[in-house]
Amino acid sequence: MAVKPKNKRNVKKEVVRLFERAFDLEKLDYKKRSIPLKPKSALVGLGVATLLYIIGFALAYTAMGKNLLPLESFAKLVWILMLPTTILGVFAWQIAKNRMEYPIRQDVREYMNDIEEGKGLLWKFSPLMDIIGIEDMSTKKALAKSREGKIAELDIEDYTEAVVKLNQLLIDTEARQFSTVIAESVLENFGKMSNA
Repeated sequence: MAVKPKNKRNVKKEVVRLFERAFDLEKLDYKKRSIPLKPKSALVGLGVATLLYIIGFALAYTAMGKNLLPLESFAKLVWILMLPTTILGVFAWQIAKNRMEYPIRQDVREYMNDIEEGKGLLWKFSPLMDIIGIEDMSTKKALAKSREGKIAELDIEDYTEAVVKLNQLLIDTEARQFSTVIAESVLENFGKMSNA
């Protein structure tokens, strides 16, 4: 009995199914998960800047009230205080943002380590890199680190961006570039691992 070759459309669908089973896109969507934290961290930065400005203003006003500081110097000082308080507010905002996003980063990092454990997973979809193009260095780097098993050296943003880009290619039904040859190459990568 002869084995029927796979239908071209079925090969592409099989690659899409493999991708969907391999990656939990909601768990890897770092940007979307960190969006609710941005306003909170901005409020922390604004609060720090405002508090520092109020303290500086109050000290200058008290000095002016006791005739230790002339009115002209007070006016200049009020404007000059805006710069350092703004810089410290931005600094506080960045620290708060990083501290708030840390649990999300750890969760994504653990998930990356789980799915890349052993011989890697993301690199198996590397034939799709031909569609994305050589200029996309972050995706290329993520695929290379996955193949080498050095996922710990990779930035979370690079990895999640690579997964999102590959997903966009697979769900784009109008993409003529996603050929059967590329789909078969992806399936071959998965076949090699099961034979090893």
